Amino acid sequence: MFYTSIAPHYQHIFPFNPAQIEFLKHVLPYNGARVLDVGCATGDLAFALTHFGFPTWAFDFDVQMVQIAKQTKTEEAMFPVFEQMDMRQIDERFPESYFDTVICFGNTLVHLLNDDDIRKFIRSAFKVLLPEGKLAIQILNYQYIFENQIKSLPLIDNEYVRFERNYEFESDSELIDFNTKLTIKSTGQEIINSAKLYAIRQSKLQNILEEAGFSAIQFFGNFNREPLTACSLPLVLTCQKEK
Repeated sequence: MFYTSIAPHYQHIFPFNPAQIEFLKHVLPYNGARVLDVGCATGDLAFALTHFGFPTWAFDFDVQMVQIAKQTKTEEAMFPVFEQMDMRQIDERFPESYFDTVICFGNTLVHLLNDDDIRKFIRSAFKVLLPEGKLAIQILNYQYIFENQIKSLPLIDNEYVRFERNYEFESDSELIDFNTKLTIKSTGQEIINSAKLYAIRQSKLQNILEEAGFSAIQFFGNFNREPLTACSLPLVLTCQKEK
């Protein structure tokens, strides 16, 4: 499986991004607010949120990612709580109106490959949020990627790994092939993967959020809260559950 194979190297590919915490300072309502981290990978953001005083429940679909996160956590620590789970079923696992904030970063959402599955996740997130609770999502700006036929994402190259990421488009389809090659520099090992992604556009995502009952939807071009433009590669959004 895609993420299982790269999990031991994930923190070298995508090291913790402090800008995410700065961004969430505008989202989290008060110190001690309960957070659900959807698609937590190896848990860097969940650990940071816990460090700053936010009780955090975190899960990922990939078992290996969750195991690495659990191994990093000290035995005496209550949080973060890590689990393996399907993001479409959070309302079956957690009580209604339980979380202050739900976050879904790392382009996780587009691993759901159709509108129905995305609606199921969005509605589940709405259900587990408290009134006026917030949902924050980060994906890529697929409007920009499709209009400009962006075939590759920026190369990740550091002392540990080289990570190449390329797109193949299907005619008349919103699904794209995400092809990657990870080179481990210490051994020369190459890990090649391919996965389908659903290139959901901003307008459709906004419609699904509004259908579910979210309002005050804001779009940004990065975690620095700069405006989303036609040339923004990231797409970051926040929205709020109505009372």
